[in-house]
Amino acid sequence: MAHRKVVAGLSGFLIALAAVLGLGVDVMSKPLVAAENSTARADLIMIDTIAQQRELEMPASQFMHDKHTAALKEQDKDCSTCHKTTTNEEGKKVMSLKFMREEDGSADELKKIYHDGCISCHAKDKADGAEKYGPQSGECRSCHVDKPEYTAEREDVEMDNALHYIHWGSKQISKDAGEETNCGSCHHQWDEQTQKLVYKKFEEESCSYCHTEAPKEPVKTPERLAFHEQCVVCHQTLAENKAENYGPVECAGCHSEKAQEELKQSKEEMLQKLGGVLPRLPRQQPDAVLMTPPVAEDATMQEKEKVEEHAMPVAFNHKFHEQNTDSCAACHHKSVQSCDTCHTPRGDADGEFVSLAQSMHQADSMRSCVGCHQQEQKKPECAGCHAAMEKKAQPAADSCATCHEPLQSAGEGMGMMQMNQDDMSSMMNASESVTTPLPEDKDAREALAKRLIERRPDTPRNIDINDVPETVTIGVLSDEYKPSEMPHRKIVKKLMEDMDNDKLAAAFHTTELTMCQGCHHNSPASVKPPRCESCHGKPFMEQQPGRPGLKAAFHAQCMDCHKQMQLEKPVSTNCTACHEKKD
Repeated sequence: MAHRKVVAGLSGFLIALAAVLGLGVDVMSKPLVAAENSTARADLIMIDTIAQQRELEMPASQFMHDKHTAALKEQDKDCSTCHKTTTNEEGKKVMSLKFMREEDGSADELKKIYHDGCISCHAKDKADGAEKYGPQSGECRSCHVDKPEYTAEREDVEMDNALHYIHWGSKQISKDAGEETNCGSCHHQWDEQTQKLVYKKFEEESCSYCHTEAPKEPVKTPERLAFHEQCVVCHQTLAENKAENYGPVECAGCHSEKAQEELKQSKEEMLQKLGGVLPRLPRQQPDAVLMTPPVAEDATMQEKEKVEEHAMPVAFNHKFHEQNTDSCAACHHKSVQSCDTCHTPRGDADGEFVSLAQSMHQADSMRSCVGCHQQEQKKPECAGCHAAMEKKAQPAADSCATCHEPLQSAGEGMGMMQMNQDDMSSMMNASESVTTPLPEDKDAREALAKRLIERRPDTPRNIDINDVPETVTIGVLSDEYKPSEMPHRKIVKKLMEDMDNDKLAAAFHTTELTMCQGCHHNSPASVKPPRCESCHGKPFMEQQPGRPGLKAAFHAQCMDCHKQMQLEKPVSTNCTACHEKKD
């Protein structure tokens, strides 16, 4: 998973603490204080709240949060030294993340709170004979500096499936009333009737669905503050209650590179103990979904029949994708509702004018099916062939049958693996496709989707290894070097092994010769394809400027494949590794 480094100052809130939890399942909290000798710190907060009301008289003050919490701990003090108790949106008494206040006041009031609160504490430390103490009254430039020495550098934190399980599988978090789950400890929604935040089982949403950067009523808390209020306060409460495990309460505990590496290692160890598969989220999500174009609720029977006539449903294996993505947000990037909730057939503002078809097929988007599949092709075991293939904005028309299966009246679903080219062409012409009515009942649709999924192959269709030549002698350009002896069967066998359990390869490698097309890219699929020199001239042919000469074609094909597959040997500069030099 990718974690981007964010360099930013948080406006006024002393809250650059953890935005993600880490409790239970042997993932222990360890205080991680930002390195003293580093100018890039995860705990740096710019105190510039007053700037929201008026122009600052002096540069914003830099505040090292973890440095201060460590100092307080040495004095047997806790967070209450700087943070008051307040009542949150759920009516619970919790720690306020604002410094020495529950709500912001005027600019003058804020100035007084910070100066009185900070300087009085520093003065007391000095008076008590402390070895280290902060700036005193009158030492303004000790805090307000034009060119700060430090910069804020924080690792983003993602609530992926593993970290999510650490929470919903934790025994430290209180269970919901009358339930065996604890989802209500984090998830809530606004109830218009009672005008309160409530928890509704099986309707849990992503936090950022409601808590956006600029939330709309009745939501009041922006995304960043919501994460910190929910996570940090929970961690702190567990710590105060002497819980066996609790999440980080220091900024560096989540947002430092070291913390991220430790968390990654902890999740890998946890996953290994679980046999490599996480327990499934208890949210009543379907195993399979029969995806079809949406039909308006007020549509006439004739309109519904027209949609069914042209519909080629996709049996989507939801359970498999849950296990093979980092988080639900890989697909449900805004809400965990169905895609057509936001993405309409024509596209509108709620879906950022991305139509339903585009949301599934947009090749340059990781949120779409096609885009995600193309990203998988970048893995070393796939990239050797796929990196050299032409990338198109939309998939080829004859690949539609891989996912879209017409429900033939003769037998429910022919299945793409049983189709020949004529079947595919006929299917693409909706007027010629005879379909059976689609079930409307939710359970019946899921059952049909499961049956279609079960008919799909588990492994790719590959050529019989005995039909592959043991070696291929490439000597057509032999001059300074001896002919190259390519271990053809060994290479093909290795490629087969790498894709043996690959579901994408099983689905999209639709013939025994599909894999062969990786090298024999522009020739007809055949057990005995034409030689490379049939297309690539020696030397380069000026009348074919887009086609490399034979020598360039050989070297580009082989060396680029080795590079994409991250093979250490043979290196591109070692000519004699492939063809010995003549005496």
